[in-house]
Amino acid sequence: MAKVKQVGLLAAGCQPWNKDVCAASGDRFAYCATLAIYIYQLDQQYNEFKLRSIMSEHKKTITAISWSPDNPDLFVSASADNLLIVWNVAEQKAVARLDNTKGVPASVSWCLNCSDGVAFVSQRGPLYIWVYGGGDPGVTVHKEAHSFLSDICLFRWHPTKKGKLVFGHTDGSLSIFQPGCKSQKHVLRPEALEGTDEEDPVSALEWDPLSTDYLLVSNLHNGIRLVDSEALACITSFCFPSSAASVQCLAWVPSAPGMFITGGNRGLF
Repeated sequence: MAKVKQVGLLAAGCQPWNKDVCAASGDRFAYCATLAIYIYQLDQQYNEFKLRSIMSEHKKTITAISWSPDNPDLFVSASADNLLIVWNVAEQKAVARLDNTKGVPASVSWCLNCSDGVAFVSQRGPLYIWVYGGGDPGVTVHKEAHSFLSDICLFRWHPTKKGKLVFGHTDGSLSIFQPGCKSQKHVLRPEALEGTDEEDPVSALEWDPLSTDYLLVSNLHNGIRLVDSEALACITSFCFPSSAASVQCLAWVPSAPGMFITGGNRGLF
């Protein structure tokens, strides 16, 4: 009988159904297929990224991942089986898990002021904080980020202003919270949506790393805006090169202040 030997592995593609299914840290990046996470690392000798490991623990569709800003070996993943897992890439194993979350986590992110804290949210909230290590592990609820009127697409902590965060909603609006200030819920909808019941989901959202107030927001159909979270005003609007184009992700360029790149359904803009 002939013997069968595996000579290679063809990795699955990145899933198209959820946001925040790609993440990077240092010389590594990861992306999510439906049930598995593929981790690539830069091979210094050949100057190319090579598949290093595959993490597979979720039983239903993975909905989001986020890499730890403090530990390059850790990232967290969430899935439709109401499960959060903290992974150690170097050891190729799960180091913590939270079962039976209330609702399917749609977006997840590390708490910037807590090295072993993870925030996650589903549908209309509330925002939960899961501290998986330390002397007082457990899950708490953000005291203000709840009772939203529209489902949440994604959220982002401010990289330098402690405790400040923004949510993007399916109706195109933003909700902004910061300690010591009045919360602003469902503000800054695109002008084209004001006074209507139409929905234009927020597809991408990133704080300006050089500002405490500015952030880029992209709606699926109404383009990209640079908005001021304090004045609640749109500073600049950017038009798509084609009416059929839409932005799925965006990022600021660290080496070029004021510049950003986007990725969409028609490639890189």
